[in-house]
Amino acid sequence: MHVEAIKMRRFRFIALLAASFIGVLAALQVDHRLHPSSSNSIPTGSLSQLEPVPVDYTIPASPSGVDFRVAARKVLPSVVSVDRFERQIVMGYYEDRQIERETGTGSGVIMSDDGLIVTNNHVVNGADRVRVRTNDKRSFEATVVGADPTYDIAVLRINATNIKPIETGDSDKVEVGQWAVAVGNPLGYSGTVSVGVVSSLGRSLRANDEMEGSESYLVGAIQTDAAINPGNSGGALTDTDGRLIGINSAIASTSGGSIGIGFAIPVNRVRRIVSDIVKYSHPRDAVLGVHIDPRDDGRLQLANFREYLKRYTNNAEPPTTGLLVRAVNDVGPAQKVGLQPADVLLEIDGNALAESIDLRKALADKRPGDSVKLKVWSKGATKEISLTLGEAASH
Repeated sequence: MHVEAIKMRRFRFIALLAASFIGVLAALQVDHRLHPSSSNSIPTGSLSQLEPVPVDYTIPASPSGVDFRVAARKVLPSVVSVDRFERQIVMGYYEDRQIERETGTGSGVIMSDDGLIVTNNHVVNGADRVRVRTNDKRSFEATVVGADPTYDIAVLRINATNIKPIETGDSDKVEVGQWAVAVGNPLGYSGTVSVGVVSSLGRSLRANDEMEGSESYLVGAIQTDAAINPGNSGGALTDTDGRLIGINSAIASTSGGSIGIGFAIPVNRVRRIVSDIVKYSHPRDAVLGVHIDPRDDGRLQLANFREYLKRYTNNAEPPTTGLLVRAVNDVGPAQKVGLQPADVLLEIDGNALAESIDLRKALADKRPGDSVKLKVWSKGATKEISLTLGEAASH
């Protein structure tokens, strides 16, 4: 009887051990099925809580919450490719013949639904024929309405319907660090969008290689690191809402391509120039009526002429910075207020004048008839003068 009891206890122990082993196996099977890559234990609760979480496959916005697709969709239909053609004489064995060649390509921006387009002057300068290709693959012959070579703007017109003018912003409200979207035709790749930020404001620089031999200046320009390459000239620089803030015009480069330093003409100046060209058939640039050496670095010129100025002004010490007046127009604003050769322009509207390009910058967004305040050193004395700006001769 005692032996039978021992056998019964052994049987129960083995059965209990087997049941525990089966339970562990079952648990391992469940764990493997629900969490194939997990080493964690089975969560407590019902199996319904272990169902896989649905995955959202929508494209996320950028980390800042900005989606550049909004700007791209709005801007692309408003940006065009601009092709320049020139007629050339080719010498033949029996006779010379004239052919037409494409000599350049750039970009443009549709400004109105009646076919007005803005681009850079250097894109169409010297053209015998200009062709515009829209984003929807249509092609149009364009007429050059007018141009402002000084500030590198040209206005074209095409006879087209179903075109989309761009929405314009306010370049006076642009801030360093905000997103910037460049749209254009770089290297012939039409409809190209690149993204960066506004790197700096108020940049002023002399003509780049594309503008050599002209009087073009970029003054008060918007600097961006959005990729701009040859062919982007005349294209759009916008904010993330697709509003035009500038016309892409030039790059600083060691390679001929983008290194992240591009420049755009502020849209507020573009609007002024376009309005004048459409209304008057030519730009209306404001002038003082004096001649300043366009290469003038004020400190260098004043140093060179220091002894002359001292003799001319009874040995008065001339300033060390400012712009030396070389000549005064016979008729014009400067002559009316008594400015004379050997006067030195120190400030305009409170802005110091250290180089000739500073004067360009100060006048770039002024109109003929606007009034400015000058600080001038004349015959040994410093004085302030109010002057009403005149109009530059038509280009």
